[in-house]
Amino acid sequence: MFGRVDASHVEIDPNRTSLTGTGGRLAGGRAGGGNWRYGAGIEWRSPELELNDIGFLRQADEIRQTANLGYRTTKPFGIFRLINTFANQFSTYDFEGNFNRIQYDLGSYLEYKNNWWSEIGYTHKPRIFINTFLRGGPRWRYNEENVGFLFFGSDQRKKFSFTMGHAYSQATQNNFSFQNYTLRLRYQPLDAMNISIQTEFEKNPNKTQYVTQVQNGAATRYIMGNIDQQTLVTSLRINYNINPNLTLQYYGQPFISRGRYTDFNFVNNSIASDLNERVTVYSPGQINFDETEGIYNIDENEDGTTDYSFGNPDFSFVQFRSNLVLRWEYIPGSEVFLVWSQGVTEFGDPRDGLFTALDRNILGTQPQNIFLIKATYRFVL
Repeated sequence: MFGRVDASHVEIDPNRTSLTGTGGRLAGGRAGGGNWRYGAGIEWRSPELELNDIGFLRQADEIRQTANLGYRTTKPFGIFRLINTFANQFSTYDFEGNFNRIQYDLGSYLEYKNNWWSEIGYTHKPRIFINTFLRGGPRWRYNEENVGFLFFGSDQRKKFSFTMGHAYSQATQNNFSFQNYTLRLRYQPLDAMNISIQTEFEKNPNKTQYVTQVQNGAATRYIMGNIDQQTLVTSLRINYNINPNLTLQYYGQPFISRGRYTDFNFVNNSIASDLNERVTVYSPGQINFDETEGIYNIDENEDGTTDYSFGNPDFSFVQFRSNLVLRWEYIPGSEVFLVWSQGVTEFGDPRDGLFTALDRNILGTQPQNIFLIKATYRFVL
């Protein structure tokens, strides 16, 4: 059995602009021994909590309740070497008493006697409210979401091994979805060398992707759009130990992400359960794109006069990063590093496909090269 209580209280100089708040965590359960593991807890971070001077605080104004249950085999049986199954649940509230989120997770990791493995999971999110989504605006509601994933891989002890997987998410009313395809390959031709490559492709369409906020008279309009976002990233690593004192390492990663927007809309009732009541889509008579200026002009009341405008949010971000590092330990504890870093960062044409953007903005662009020498010496007294 275990129990834990963590609490923090931050007192700030009143002459400073920082805030004062409290945060803490209370948890208990069973972490080891036997087949079963379980636990439950509560943690909180008040709206006034400010820890960024001494650490990193992702979010305040939250009270989170957690519960988990797991079962793990201790002996092989049948075709299985190991089975590790879990069920988790958590819910969140803010300090105004709003019930913002509840989530249920089920999953299992299976390791077979031939040392292959698989992992499967499912998540159900019946309630999703986000206080910060509209950048200082009202509380925002997302539709109910269901997530599933399946990954499997071969024996990692072999010279060649692989991992393949797919994750899929879908919200009701087709509010948003997410698809991820992953492929990892690892090859070790020599004891002193290993090569690995990982490729991921993601599709993330969303009918209510935040764009900006503008003033329409005395009212604030929170502008959303239907985004079709695709991302492709590949990472290559090569490690070669020439001898125990001399190593060569290479890392390279092309990254491409493109987003195109259609069906712009504005927030009507940010917490409505029905997506059609939550936002109002601009009609063709209300929105006009000025291609020369790259802006959308909105005539919301259709009286022939532009009420407000916003810029074209379409984007295409293309980047390539690589590092080649030679490390020489010339005496024990003292090293010399020779580094060659090469990179390209460009903003491409959103109308291009991912591979076209790769060809035009990475292969067709002069990269920036950086050369670095670093030396260390260990003084032994």
